[in-house]
Amino acid sequence: MNLLLIGLRGTGKSTAGRATADLLARPFIDLDDRTSDVVGCDAPTCFREHGEPAWRAGELIALKDVLGRHAHSIIALGGGTPTAPGAEASLRLEREERRVRIGWLDATPEVLTRRIGDDPHRPALTDLPALDEMKAIDLIRRPIFQRIADQHIDVTDLGLAAVVGSLMALATRG
Repeated sequence: MNLLLIGLRGTGKSTAGRATADLLARPFIDLDDRTSDVVGCDAPTCFREHGEPAWRAGELIALKDVLGRHAHSIIALGGGTPTAPGAEASLRLEREERRVRIGWLDATPEVLTRRIGDDPHRPALTDLPALDEMKAIDLIRRPIFQRIADQHIDVTDLGLAAVVGSLMALATRG
C-alpha cells in the first residue's frame, strides 16, 4: 500500500516523506518531479508560460501513472494536486480500494509563509501578499484535504522526528 502525503506547500511533505521512506526502506516519489517530466518544465516555468491549469492537468497524469506503477512507495503530492480536476475522486477511489493511505500534513498559514519565504521554486498562485495568499489557498484546499485524509498531522510545532514517527505508524498500521 502506498502512503500519500498531502498538505499545503511548506508543510514538509518532501522532507518527511524522504525520511520516512528511508526508515521503511521504501521508494520515495516527489510528484512535483514526475509532473515536471510530464509537462516538460518545472512548476514556476509552467505557471508562467502555460498557466496553473496546465500544471494541474500534468499533475493528474503523473498521479495516475505513479499510482498505476507503484504499490509500496511514499509519495509526496504537490500542494494543489488534490484540486486538479478529477484528482479528488481518483484519490478517494484509491483509498476506498485500500491501495493508499493518505496523511495530511498541516500547519498555520503564518508558519507556512515563514517557512517558504521567497523560494523561487514555489510560484505565487495569486497576486496577493504571501500570507494573504496562503490563507486564501488554505480556505480552498482544507475541505478537500479533510475529505480525503486518513490522518491529520498538525506539524506546526512538531519536529521532523515526530512527523516521521506519525507517518511510519500510518504506513505500517494493519
